[in-house]
Amino acid sequence: MNHKVLQTILQFDMLKQGDTVIAAVSGGADSVALLDFLCSLVELKLTVRACHLNHCLRGSESDRDEQLVRTMCEQYGIALDVRRVEIRRLAGERGTSIETTAREERYQFFAELAERWQAKIATAHTLSDTTETVLLNLARGTGITGLCGIPPVRDGWIIRPLLGCTREQIERYCSEHGLCYVIDSTNLADDYTRNYLRHHVLPQLSHVNSDLLGAIERMTGQLRRDADCLQELAEQAAQSCCCEGGYSITKLQKLHPALRSRVIAELLKQNGVERSAERIARIDQMLQSERRQVLQVGRCCYVVVHRGVLLAEHRTRRKTEPIEPHALQKKQLDGLRIALGEGKTIEFSSINCADYEIFENNTELVLKNLIDYDKIKSDIFLRSRQSGDRIRPAGRGCSKPLRKLFSELALPNREQLCILADSEGIIFAEGVGADERVCADRLTKRLLIVTITRQEDKT
Repeated sequence: MNHKVLQTILQFDMLKQGDTVIAAVSGGADSVALLDFLCSLVELKLTVRACHLNHCLRGSESDRDEQLVRTMCEQYGIALDVRRVEIRRLAGERGTSIETTAREERYQFFAELAERWQAKIATAHTLSDTTETVLLNLARGTGITGLCGIPPVRDGWIIRPLLGCTREQIERYCSEHGLCYVIDSTNLADDYTRNYLRHHVLPQLSHVNSDLLGAIERMTGQLRRDADCLQELAEQAAQSCCCEGGYSITKLQKLHPALRSRVIAELLKQNGVERSAERIARIDQMLQSERRQVLQVGRCCYVVVHRGVLLAEHRTRRKTEPIEPHALQKKQLDGLRIALGEGKTIEFSSINCADYEIFENNTELVLKNLIDYDKIKSDIFLRSRQSGDRIRPAGRGCSKPLRKLFSELALPNREQLCILADSEGIIFAEGVGADERVCADRLTKRLLIVTITRQEDKT
């Protein structure tokens, strides 16, 4: 393992003499090996620190992990920064998944520490991790960037020295060096897609190629070079298309689609907008005509085609203000009534579902507003829609962006439509109904009825 890690550090110029580096240590084998290895690089005269984010998701097990990291750092004489975050509660407030929330909090923590200590952050991602990432992206549908896996260096200050090592090599390193580590019990279950790939898909693919991880490493290395080349060409193309106020549509139309899509992606990135394939394709379609067109791509950001120029505009005026967010306790929902302004209210009521008559005698509208109370994972959050929101309408068989659904349904005042979310994501959207994950069925024992009323009408 030592040779592999040193090779990776040198190849990607990760560390220099005298650098300060902070190892992100979870307590697992990968991060424990990372910290031990960094401390062994005496010839580089590094200042080694460590950090640990306690997600508070597994009770005493999370506290056990934190204590192991504290003990290890005391033994090594290393400074340690620890932060505790109630990820489940925060996910409910934001209406995002636990995985997304945890990742956002980790990288926010890393960014703060990197600035405070003028340091690089070393994470313990491995070749096994990047293989899982490639397969996950492939299953979701991805471009060349997604097939590149986890980048060895991100933004110049996040480094992944173990990216050339497999999980087995790292566990062998821990055994040979007598290193203690913990096992996260959630890694043993198939609840998360990444775990399912690790436990079921990778073993099957290894029957096709016994050196699967080595093949993935070679592929990602080649694709990273190709992606870097394309990005460099795209930057040159963007410069050539620049004109007063934005980009010349005539020049953009002449670009190869692979370069044009990257120019569009960079425009979105510069304006803090998610660079989804769907969004890029819609903007690319706008370029087929020079007539004035406007596409909202963010809360206050619009991409505009006007007088032969493609540009992004930020507009602070809003036709309607979003509803005020409310954190709601699950156990106190029954009978709760909230005034949302302009004569609109939302009410919650709970009933026991002792028989099946409710599924046979009620209208589709009523059924759409029914939620299986026991399927709600946590306290919930009432808010307006956010960029990136998705819902899985009952019976559709797939999830869809809320923005697209609202557009298909031609719903007015979309910023004022009620969204309910628990720690796992959206459970209800006004005008759409309950998410399939929590919708009522014939096994439901307790129903939560969501009623939204206005002064002039009831829905």
